[in-house]
Amino acid sequence: VHLREHAASPSAVASAARQLTERLRAVWPDVRLSVNTRVDVAHALDLDVHIGTRGPAVVDARAMLPDATVGYSAHSLDEAQQAQADGAAYVFFSPIFPTASKPGHPGAGLDALRTVCEAVAVPVVALGGVTPATVPACLDAGAHGVVVLSGILHAADPAAAAHAYASLVA
Repeated sequence: VHLREHAASPSAVASAARQLTERLRAVWPDVRLSVNTRVDVAHALDLDVHIGTRGPAVVDARAMLPDATVGYSAHSLDEAQQAQADGAAYVFFSPIFPTASKPGHPGAGLDALRTVCEAVAVPVVALGGVTPATVPACLDAGAHGVVVLSGILHAADPAAAAHAYASLVA
């Protein structure tokens, strides 16, 4: 589970992470949780951290959280390769398809996803405009999995949507 909210204040992210961690671990003690860019929150709650261009460098996060899993959001092959070289355990590669969160961006496409997957040894996870219909193509391109936000949160039945996605990557 990944907590990401760029617009929230540091205290709001810390509060949300604390509540999410308590609730999820109460029903699923081994759940892996990561927080976006907030190394301080990850440290305080013993969480993993995910870095992007807005946060600290992967090497700095790795030094601050030596036992955590550190991931990176890459938007190009060069970024994915650098993240791997810096110690990222996985890479989110995006956007694969057009998405409302990146208006005007056509998406990198499946060929770019395939290139990144073939060029790095760490797991690559496809993100951006992924729908249940495109999950198989992302996996065929070499993606280790997919990241979904609006496909679940904007669904008429978010639980059913989550199950639909999960059944495709299981």
